[in-house]
Amino acid sequence: MTRTINSINEITIDWLIETLSEVDEFQENKIIDLNVKQIGEGIGQLGEFALLETKRESGEKTNIFAKVQTANEDLDNVAKDYQFYLREVRFYKNLAHEINVKTPRPYYVEHNAETEKVVLLLEYMDGWYNPDQIEGASKKEIDVAIEGLIPISTQFWGTIKEINWVPDMKEDYMLKLVDDMVEYQPEFLNRFGYLMNESRRENLSKIVDYYPEFPEIFSKGLLTLAHWDYRVENLFFTPEVDDLTVIDWQLMMAHKPGWDLAYLLCTNIQVDLRREIYDESCKKYLDGINSKGIEFTEDQLEEYMMLSLLAMTSFPVIGGSNYDLDNQRSQKLFEALAERIFSAIEDYDAMRFIS
Repeated sequence: MTRTINSINEITIDWLIETLSEVDEFQENKIIDLNVKQIGEGIGQLGEFALLETKRESGEKTNIFAKVQTANEDLDNVAKDYQFYLREVRFYKNLAHEINVKTPRPYYVEHNAETEKVVLLLEYMDGWYNPDQIEGASKKEIDVAIEGLIPISTQFWGTIKEINWVPDMKEDYMLKLVDDMVEYQPEFLNRFGYLMNESRRENLSKIVDYYPEFPEIFSKGLLTLAHWDYRVENLFFTPEVDDLTVIDWQLMMAHKPGWDLAYLLCTNIQVDLRREIYDESCKKYLDGINSKGIEFTEDQLEEYMMLSLLAMTSFPVIGGSNYDLDNQRSQKLFEALAERIFSAIEDYDAMRFIS
């Protein structure tokens, strides 16, 4: 029987006890009290979220992170079309236990294939924090994020396609990006045209025209595991900023190395700081890759990052055309994404890679 629900509001103590009934930890020390707090509105993730504050028979208090499908119909359709819900459940069922980076322990995860609803009950990262992407990460946070990214990039270097359920850019549903970029370009410009001068509009038009080439480019040759949404609001840091845990694996796929680094540097920090630390950060990542005995050059990294930077315009174009206009934080988030991506395209002359 499915344990998926329509909304976070349907979580009750009886539902939670039954859902966790086969988890040894909760069989031996049962939940006797529950307080549900909805959290995370406007953080850019596709879902509804809650902190489940539980009390156990022993008197111990255990916090659980709950995640279900988003209530926003447009974003829910995006998540279903691109199989975001299914991908994250598959990650937690099949890969989370062996990946060489910290990620929350899954207590219960389910994707209902019939209704396409999803529920995840995960370890809550008590005492850890995640930065505000709009405000932007610090250099120290970016350094630790790069240290965490290196094992993600290298663990399945050149072998990720051996895991047959991990998608790539040529999946039928990922090919929708090509059509969606065309469809949503006008609405993006309607919502964010104040950020787009004539040069940026011309660049976007060229990127949209070139987009049919990206699925082939990003699916052949050297591939590795990409988180694909490696941003600071998906990273939890210790208070000392000396370790991190990576969450939200909805978009994970086989991809070119460099995508996650480009996304981290070009969407997660203020433009001035990105300009200041970009070269140093790229070198830190490349040195980390090479330290694993992998031959990977600066020229390769630059090419993959620049192509990735152009392709990730899909985040502000598609996401920025579908968020709830009443959600002011989402407005500011997609505004920041657009400004940071298009300024980076200009700063590094990324357009030369598709000219």
